[in-house]
Amino acid sequence: MKGCLRIVVPIIVLIALAIYCAFPHPTHNQAQLKAIAAESQHLMATYPLGPSAQRADIPKGKWPPAIAKLGPYSVTVRHGMVDITTKPFFDGGWGYGFAPDKQDLTMLVECWSELGHGVYWHGPC
Repeated sequence: MKGCLRIVVPIIVLIALAIYCAFPHPTHNQAQLKAIAAESQHLMATYPLGPSAQRADIPKGKWPPAIAKLGPYSVTVRHGMVDITTKPFFDGGWGYGFAPDKQDLTMLVECWSELGHGVYWHGPC
Protein backbone atom coordinates (compact mmCIF):
# COMPACT_ATOMS: atom_id res chain seq x y z
CA MET A 1 0.00 0.00 0.00
CA LYS A 2 2.85 2.42 0.84
CA GLY A 3 4.43 1.77 -2.54
CA CYS A 4 1.17 2.59 -4.29
CA LEU A 5 0.87 5.91 -2.41
CA ARG A 6 4.42 6.85 -3.40
CA ILE A 7 3.36 6.65 -7.02
CA VAL A 8 -0.24 7.92 -6.86
CA VAL A 9 0.34 11.08 -4.76
CA PRO A 10 3.00 12.60 -7.09
CA ILE A 11 0.84 11.78 -10.11
CA ILE A 12 -2.17 13.53 -8.55
CA VAL A 13 -0.01 16.57 -7.73
CA LEU A 14 1.33 16.69 -11.30
CA ILE A 15 -2.18 16.42 -12.76
CA ALA A 16 -3.44 19.23 -10.50
CA LEU A 17 -0.47 21.41 -11.46
CA ALA A 18 -1.04 20.73 -15.17
CA ILE A 19 -4.73 21.66 -14.89
CA TYR A 20 -3.84 24.89 -13.07
CA CYS A 21 -1.22 25.85 -15.67
CA ALA A 22 -3.57 25.11 -18.58
CA PHE A 23 -5.73 28.16 -17.82
CA PRO A 24 -4.60 31.79 -18.14
CA HIS A 25 -4.02 33.92 -15.05
CA PRO A 26 -3.80 37.70 -14.79
CA THR A 27 -0.76 39.73 -13.87
CA HIS A 28 -0.87 41.55 -10.54
CA ASN A 29 2.28 43.60 -11.23
CA GLN A 30 1.10 47.15 -10.53
CA ALA A 31 3.77 48.78 -12.70
CA GLN A 32 2.72 46.61 -15.64
CA LEU A 33 -0.98 47.32 -14.99
CA LYS A 34 -0.26 51.06 -14.89
CA ALA A 35 1.52 50.80 -18.27
CA ILE A 36 -1.39 48.79 -19.71
CA ALA A 37 -3.82 51.46 -18.50
CA ALA A 38 -1.76 54.28 -20.05
CA GLU A 39 -1.48 52.42 -23.36
CA SER A 40 -5.19 51.64 -23.33
CA GLN A 41 -6.04 55.32 -22.81
CA HIS A 42 -3.76 56.14 -25.74
CA LEU A 43 -5.50 53.54 -27.93
CA MET A 44 -8.90 54.99 -27.02
CA ALA A 45 -7.68 58.45 -28.03
CA THR A 46 -6.02 57.18 -31.23
CA TYR A 47 -9.03 55.14 -32.39
CA PRO A 48 -12.09 57.22 -31.47
CA LEU A 49 -15.31 55.50 -32.44
CA GLY A 50 -17.81 57.42 -34.49
CA PRO A 51 -21.60 56.88 -34.42
CA SER A 52 -21.47 54.05 -36.99
CA ALA A 53 -18.40 52.25 -35.64
CA GLN A 54 -19.01 49.59 -33.00
CA ARG A 55 -15.34 48.71 -32.49
CA ALA A 56 -11.84 49.05 -33.86
CA ASP A 57 -9.72 45.91 -34.10
CA ILE A 58 -6.06 46.86 -33.61
CA PRO A 59 -3.62 45.01 -35.88
CA LYS A 60 -0.91 43.03 -34.07
CA GLY A 61 1.83 45.25 -35.46
CA LYS A 62 0.28 48.29 -33.75
CA TRP A 63 -0.09 46.82 -30.25
CA PRO A 64 1.72 48.94 -27.65
CA PRO A 65 4.59 47.15 -25.83
CA ALA A 66 2.98 46.56 -22.40
CA ILE A 67 -0.18 45.20 -24.02
CA ALA A 68 1.83 43.08 -26.48
CA LYS A 69 3.79 41.64 -23.52
CA LEU A 70 0.55 40.01 -22.33
CA GLY A 71 0.58 37.83 -25.46
CA PRO A 72 -2.99 38.69 -26.47
CA TYR A 73 -5.06 36.95 -29.09
CA SER A 74 -6.71 40.26 -30.02
CA VAL A 75 -6.90 43.90 -28.96
CA THR A 76 -10.11 45.82 -29.63
CA VAL A 77 -11.17 49.37 -28.85
CA ARG A 78 -14.87 49.62 -28.03
CA HIS A 79 -16.96 52.51 -26.80
CA GLY A 80 -15.54 53.39 -23.37
CA MET A 81 -13.12 50.47 -23.14
CA VAL A 82 -10.24 48.46 -24.54
CA ASP A 83 -10.75 44.68 -24.72
CA ILE A 84 -7.58 42.56 -24.60
CA THR A 85 -8.47 38.90 -25.21
CA THR A 86 -5.68 36.52 -24.19
CA LYS A 87 -7.46 33.22 -24.85
CA PRO A 88 -10.73 33.11 -26.81
CA PHE A 89 -13.51 30.74 -25.83
CA PHE A 90 -17.17 30.47 -26.85
CA ASP A 91 -18.39 32.47 -23.83
CA GLY A 92 -15.83 35.26 -23.81
CA GLY A 93 -12.68 33.40 -22.89
CA TRP A 94 -10.01 35.03 -20.75
CA GLY A 95 -8.61 38.49 -20.95
CA TYR A 96 -8.16 42.00 -19.72
CA GLY A 97 -10.32 45.06 -20.08
CA PHE A 98 -9.53 48.68 -19.47
CA ALA A 99 -12.34 51.12 -18.72
CA PRO A 100 -12.46 54.31 -16.69
CA ASP A 101 -16.02 53.26 -15.76
CA LYS A 102 -16.58 49.57 -14.96
CA GLN A 103 -20.10 49.85 -16.42
CA ASP A 104 -18.55 50.26 -19.90
CA LEU A 105 -17.02 46.76 -19.87
CA THR A 106 -18.52 44.40 -22.45
CA MET A 107 -19.52 41.53 -20.19
CA LEU A 108 -21.63 41.54 -17.04
CA VAL A 109 -19.97 43.58 -14.28
CA GLU A 110 -19.90 40.46 -12.08
CA CYS A 111 -17.64 38.72 -14.60
CA TRP A 112 -14.78 41.20 -14.09
CA SER A 113 -12.19 41.31 -11.29
CA GLU A 114 -10.45 44.62 -10.67
CA LEU A 115 -6.66 44.46 -10.87
CA GLY A 116 -5.91 48.17 -10.50
CA HIS A 117 -5.50 51.36 -12.54
CA GLY A 118 -8.80 50.74 -14.37
CA VAL A 119 -7.63 47.33 -15.62
CA TYR A 120 -9.91 44.32 -15.09
CA TRP A 121 -9.63 40.55 -15.67
CA HIS A 122 -12.27 38.09 -16.78
CA GLY A 123 -12.53 34.38 -17.35
CA PRO A 124 -15.36 32.56 -19.12
CA CYS A 125 -18.64 33.97 -17.87
